[in-house]
Amino acid sequence: MSLSVLRSTASRRALSSARHASSLAEELPYLPALHASPLASEIAVGATGKGLGVASASPAHCTVATLGVTFNTGARFESDKNAGISLLASKMAFRSTDARSDLALFRDIEAIGGSISSSVGRDYVNLSISVTPEHIDEAAAILAESVLAARCAEWDVSTQKAKAEVDIELLRSNAADLLSEGIHAAAFYDNRTLGRTVFSKNVSALKAKDVRAFYDANVNAANMVLVGRGINQSALNDIANTHFSGVVAGDRTKPAAAHYVGGEHRVAAASPVSYVALGFSAGALNAQEKSAAHVLEHVLKSRIAGASSAFRAVYADASLLGLSGVARPDDASALVASFLKEFQAVASSPLSAAELEAAKKSSGLCYSSFVDTKNGALTQLARSAFAQSAITEASTHAALHAVSVKDVQTLAEKLVASKPSLASVGDLTNVPRYDDILKKL
Repeated sequence: MSLSVLRSTASRRALSSARHASSLAEELPYLPALHASPLASEIAVGATGKGLGVASASPAHCTVATLGVTFNTGARFESDKNAGISLLASKMAFRSTDARSDLALFRDIEAIGGSISSSVGRDYVNLSISVTPEHIDEAAAILAESVLAARCAEWDVSTQKAKAEVDIELLRSNAADLLSEGIHAAAFYDNRTLGRTVFSKNVSALKAKDVRAFYDANVNAANMVLVGRGINQSALNDIANTHFSGVVAGDRTKPAAAHYVGGEHRVAAASPVSYVALGFSAGALNAQEKSAAHVLEHVLKSRIAGASSAFRAVYADASLLGLSGVARPDDASALVASFLKEFQAVASSPLSAAELEAAKKSSGLCYSSFVDTKNGALTQLARSAFAQSAITEASTHAALHAVSVKDVQTLAEKLVASKPSLASVGDLTNVPRYDDILKKL
């Protein structure tokens, strides 16, 4: 039989089979009717009798349960005397307690397959533990013990100080992180409120008594919240009432108000490139302005090309929005000028409907990606618990969708009306000075 005949026969058989095959849309009579619904995680908030805020995200696609405690503190709450204590306290997380040595605690965490982490910022310190759902009670006991009964031995504090000092050294070699620290220092002064860095060299001077003072000031129902991802609210309430019943009531600590000043911060270093950041402030933002700031960030990001990006830092009483990038030293001045031009363009000319819609979609995707991570979800839950109001993905998307062309332009006008902040790292030969920027406004 010839090859052409074989091909013809195979083609006819395939066509015949296709005619008798079921359509993908055809309902099969031998299968039960299904009523599928999309996976969704419900966010719920509440408080214990002593006022400890709790917030949970019930299980949806999560196969791991995470418990976390977030403290209402951070670098902006520090003083010259205790600068660096937030970083050191985060390093002391899940160390020895009054009941267990650090080795015993580590072995107990290992026995349940737990994953522990801690993080710190200008306005928070967070501790968390993740386990499979069947070990959530053991994890809760470990977390509660680490928070309520931490043992601050001097030798252990010295060990963790050494680790914190390594983080500080690593910061010095990371131009992007140095730039972020620099733009905050330029905006708020480097030794005040939001200008303070988490990575203070003063950490080397801290002692066990300073860590104990941190716990004494922050371990109370007003200055901390308990959050759970992949946990039902009823289960989280039981955990709070069982394992965190020893939390005392207290008053929430209020940091000194952040005052935006604007200015420049320069870090000269042997580098073949120049890193620059230009930012502006709109002060404290209301809910509508926060959504507009998110959209504006993505408008700016879409307009710049190359190794540049937009950044947004929003706090309870301050905001900072800007552009950052890297260029050859000869092009540094032109890069800063292009950043300023983009801000002025958004402030002076309304966006097109298409550009606004694209920025909204990009903002929504960015937010969804953020809260899909463990750290993002815990951040969202901590904010909900402190505010005692559920911040959901749906409500955030609705707020972004409601942003108008006028909202974005009004915010941009407010930003360029403020004094600029300029930060630079690397080869600063051709990076413009602050006065040069002011002349162009």
